[in-house]
Parts: sequence; C-alpha cells; structure tokens
Amino acid sequence: MPVSLTLFLAAMAASLMVSGAAAIAALREPALGLKPLWALLALTGLGGAALAPAVPGALYWFLGMALPTASFSAAAGSWQPEVLRVLFPFGALAVLVRIAVHRRRQRVSRGRDGALAGRR
Repeated sequence: MPVSLTLFLAAMAASLMVSGAAAIAALREPALGLKPLWALLALTGLGGAALAPAVPGALYWFLGMALPTASFSAAAGSWQPEVLRVLFPFGALAVLVRIAVHRRRQRVSRGRDGALAGRR
C-alpha cells in the first residue's frame, strides 16, 4: 500500500473520530439546547480532498459541504471504492466551541450564585 494512500486513510479515520466524538459530546452535554441539531452539525464537513485508489499519488482538492466527513463511492455492483473522500470536520470544531462556551457560561453563572449565597 503506498504511503499516500495510508496517510489518506488515516486522515479519513481521524476526521470520522473527531466528528463522532463531537457528536457524542453534544448529546451528553447537560442543559445544552437543540442537542440533535448540534450532533448532526458535528458530522458535517467543509472542504476536503478526494483520492482514486487506482491513482494513489494524485489528490483532488475541492470545496464543498457533506455529511459524513469521510465517504467513498463504489463501482456499480461492487464494494471496491473508486473514489475516497475526506472533508475537514468544520462542524465538529463548531460544536466543540459551542460546548466550551456553554460550559463557561454555566461556570460563571454558578460562581455568581455561589458568591451571592455565601454573602446571605
């Protein structure tokens, strides 16, 4: 297996893992509104590359948006991939930022409540 194909498959796996982890984090975050929509956004990708295994040295760059972040197209009547696609997990990064902001707001509001409760 050529090194470029191995690196491309590793990028596909990493993109899917980041997207899956962000989707699970969104679903498990307490008091986060619209959890299913955030989980769906975590699985979307923006911009990426495509590789044809028949020509593993050539990468095709494209700008687009798709769900999921890694996929393949197979030949008719076969499971052999003709084209492998990986997208940058932009949705996952947006979800992780949203979770961080949500946690910070909760921590600040709890800190104010705790400070007020201590003064009473």
